[in-house]
Amino acid sequence: MDNYDVKYAWRVTPILGSVALLVMYTEAMLMPSLPKIQSEFNVTPADVSWVLTIYLIVGTISAALFGSLGDIYGKKKILSIIISLYAAAVTFTGYAPTFETLLVARAVQGLGMAMFPLAFSLIREQFPPQLVPTAQGVISAMFGAGIIIALPTGAYIAQNFGWRATYHTATPLAVFLAMVIWIYVREGAYKTPRKIDYLGISLFGTAAASMLLAISKGPDWGWTSPRVITLFLLSVVAWAVFTLRQLTADEPFLPRDILNRNVVASTIAIMIVAYAFQMNSQNLTYLFQMPPPYGYGLTVLQTGLYMLPIAAVQIVVAPLSGRLVWRLGAKAVAVAGVVFAVVGYQLAVSHLYSGVWTLIGYLTIAFTGLALLNVSLINLLTFSVPRHRLGSATGLNTVFRNFGSAIAPSVAGSVLTNYSTYIAFNTPMGPMYFSVPSKDAYVINIDIATAMFLITLVPILLSKEVLGRGGGT
Repeated sequence: MDNYDVKYAWRVTPILGSVALLVMYTEAMLMPSLPKIQSEFNVTPADVSWVLTIYLIVGTISAALFGSLGDIYGKKKILSIIISLYAAAVTFTGYAPTFETLLVARAVQGLGMAMFPLAFSLIREQFPPQLVPTAQGVISAMFGAGIIIALPTGAYIAQNFGWRATYHTATPLAVFLAMVIWIYVREGAYKTPRKIDYLGISLFGTAAASMLLAISKGPDWGWTSPRVITLFLLSVVAWAVFTLRQLTADEPFLPRDILNRNVVASTIAIMIVAYAFQMNSQNLTYLFQMPPPYGYGLTVLQTGLYMLPIAAVQIVVAPLSGRLVWRLGAKAVAVAGVVFAVVGYQLAVSHLYSGVWTLIGYLTIAFTGLALLNVSLINLLTFSVPRHRLGSATGLNTVFRNFGSAIAPSVAGSVLTNYSTYIAFNTPMGPMYFSVPSKDAYVINIDIATAMFLITLVPILLSKEVLGRGGGT
């Protein structure tokens, strides 16, 4: 496709960007509501965690599956189906009569994760090359915008009107976006009709679901419990058989021609970015809410408000990153992102207790790096695979992002638990002691993320430049 419609590109960019805005708005609003959901359905904290776990598992599998189906049947067609199902699931979640039906609705809602690889693929496929990085940056910015809108809005709605009302506000947005995508987004010209590798899909689903379930439930069930060990063993076996299947099948689920060094670099790096983002959220939640001298003693609402400037960085930096990627190259911007992330995190470690705004300022530097990485990595990936394979490649990228998001709470939570101390509170019945994370716990978590960023420099530096002065289109 040599002739591009620039006006169409600018018109469709906010539509596809709204996909990220909608999903992040819906998901971020859910977080403050989990205690209310637990109370209404009279379930345990371990039970209510399934609201998040089932979404993550289904979302991870669907990202790879529907990304691949988009290459076969058309990305717009699959995107339209997915957002229609997502709109229905969001509506049903708000009216779920039992906890079991709520989990079913959340599972269907997990299909929404497949919208991201399809949106990224449509942009690369249909937009003029020079506009692709900026458009990808706009979508990345919408992730931050969704969080900024959802955190205070979700807390307010849940507190005053109930948790179901948060979903009622998302329903009309989802329905409207589904209609707009169907009307205004064009179908891509690149399709690759081929047989569906049902065995490969089954093996991939088994491997991914087992691993994510073991990682998510390890802290609750115990890392050495028979269930967790069995899940890990099942995952290892399934991955091994899946790999063999992909190497020998004539038409494998994940096409072999997408696995070049740029795809490997971007998928590994995006997993670390997702890990760092989730780790930071968990670290800050405890640091802000724990009582002095181990924290800042803030309320839940104050914590959410103080996190808004960090999320706002995405809105400003991500679109600018797209322009830098086009001029300097995806690889160069990715390296710059690692530098910003490492410097920002290490400055934050040195000033954990120098005041909230000082800490926020240094973390803003780190999140500037994360924004640079998000935009540069998706462009490094999409400009490195054939256009008829974009769905499969971006779906794989989303899978690794979800793995990073799933691993972070388990690792960070274990550090916060194992490196803890006790503080005393005076009560009418005498002093009572409570366990809180020590100062070392926050430092260790950030240092782990820093080390991971430094390690990811290796695959990034080994990748091949595809844009800027050192690459092409």
